[in-house]
Amino acid sequence: MLGTSVAAAAAAIALVSLLLPAASYQASAEVILLPNPAAGAQVDPSGTTLDPGNAAPVAVAILNEQRWLVQAADVAGVPAGSLSLAATVVPKTPMIWLSAVATDPRAAEVALRSLIAEATPTVEHLAGPYSVGVVGAPDGTAGAAGISRPIVRAAVASITFVVVLGGVWLFLSRRARERDGM
Repeated sequence: MLGTSVAAAAAAIALVSLLLPAASYQASAEVILLPNPAAGAQVDPSGTTLDPGNAAPVAVAILNEQRWLVQAADVAGVPAGSLSLAATVVPKTPMIWLSAVATDPRAAEVALRSLIAEATPTVEHLAGPYSVGVVGAPDGTAGAAGISRPIVRAAVASITFVVVLGGVWLFLSRRARERDGM
C-alpha cells in the first residue's frame, strides 16, 4: 500500500513537471511623449492644455487596450493567448515603459514593435499635442521571464527523488519493525 502511494505521488509530480507552461520571454521598450507644435494645443473640457504628465496616463490606457493584442500576435506569428502586452507610466515623466511576454524571444520583440507602430497614431490623436518617440527600441531586449523551465524541472526531479527516498525509508523501517516483532 505504501509503495503504491509513493509511486502515485512520484507520478503526479512528474506529470505536473511535464504540463508546465512553455518558457516565456519578455521584451521591453520605452517611448516618450514629445511636444508636437504641428498638432496644435489640445484643450481638455476645463479649458486647460494637457501637459505630458496628464497625457502619459491617457497614452498608457490606449496602449493597454486589448485591440492591439490580436494584431501584434499575428505580426509576431504566435497565438494571441501566448502573448501579453503591458504599458506603464514612468513616474513623474512623460515616458512610458512597454513590455511584451511571449513563448519566443523574437516574437516578443516583434509584437512590441507592432504595438508601437499600430498604436502610435491613436495615441498621438487622443493624448494631446504630443508625438510618440521611441527612446529604447525592443530589438535585442528579450530575456527569460520568470523561473526557467530547466530550473523547475530540476526542482521537480529533486522533490520526486526525496518523495521516493522517503517512501523507501518508510517501507524498509516498517518492514524491519514487523520482522523484529515476530
